[in-house]
Amino acid sequence: MGSPLRKYSSLVIMVALLFLGISAPLYSGSGASAAAPLYAPASPNTYVILVHGYSPGDTSGTPSSGTWTCGVNFESQLISAGYTVGVVSYYGEFTITFSNGYTYTNSSFFGTANTPIQNIGAQLGMAMSRVFTSGTTSLDIVAHSMGGLVTLYALEHYYNPYISLKNVIFIASPFGGSPFANVAQYLGLSGIVGYEAYQMVGGSSFLTGLQNNLGNAFSNYPGFVWTVFAGNYDPWWGYLFFNGANDGVVSVNSATYLGYNNLYVFPDLHTGFLDSFTWFGVSYFQDQNVASTMLYVLGN
Repeated sequence: MGSPLRKYSSLVIMVALLFLGISAPLYSGSGASAAAPLYAPASPNTYVILVHGYSPGDTSGTPSSGTWTCGVNFESQLISAGYTVGVVSYYGEFTITFSNGYTYTNSSFFGTANTPIQNIGAQLGMAMSRVFTSGTTSLDIVAHSMGGLVTLYALEHYYNPYISLKNVIFIASPFGGSPFANVAQYLGLSGIVGYEAYQMVGGSSFLTGLQNNLGNAFSNYPGFVWTVFAGNYDPWWGYLFFNGANDGVVSVNSATYLGYNNLYVFPDLHTGFLDSFTWFGVSYFQDQNVASTMLYVLGN
């Protein structure tokens, strides 16, 4: 039988990893209290692509796609602000569903938690190359958690001359790794968390490759603004696994590991369903200040 510490750590890591990258519709407390910033309406024909995060066990895309419609509904607020929004799903068939009625689908791809992150990033890069094929499309990307790793890989490896990339917002993306991935590796939870979790271990070959190829993203899409959203939640298990401010799964240090142009750290915010595990705090997707800041960044 395992030690009490090992059992305790296993419980924490299983709960956290099962909800890494999944948003929660529940509300159980107050979030950031700062006044929401003003934003400018979108210019005509400006697209925003939304890339969800890690979701072990999902093969339909439905829970992960719901990231953007739960809580304060980021997707509807972007549409109301004048953007054409494309929502990515990469568990099951790879799809981008656009608010103008167009859907891109690659039925030959079927993603699971064991699909390498770079394979998903390749799907995103190829999809953008096939969707935007003429003129100049003004594009922004908002990516959550592992979705940020997917996005950066696509930007590093796929150049599209028809895209004018303006902003990329990375919401708690673990560029420096997540300690929960390290613990999952130690506990041998491969049957639960899948290969993607191991790629999010700090110092993994995948994360090292993202860092080594970072310059390609700026060569392919010069001038885009890199914005990081992170949470300063500091839950009770933070003393066990983190050094410094964190949202319960990803630290501010990890989210900013590769640098940034703009950084917004929101107090008392965490990722996913952790409010039902800790009884206080809300997720990024439940706080209007986060949504308003997103609209502000994209509109300026």
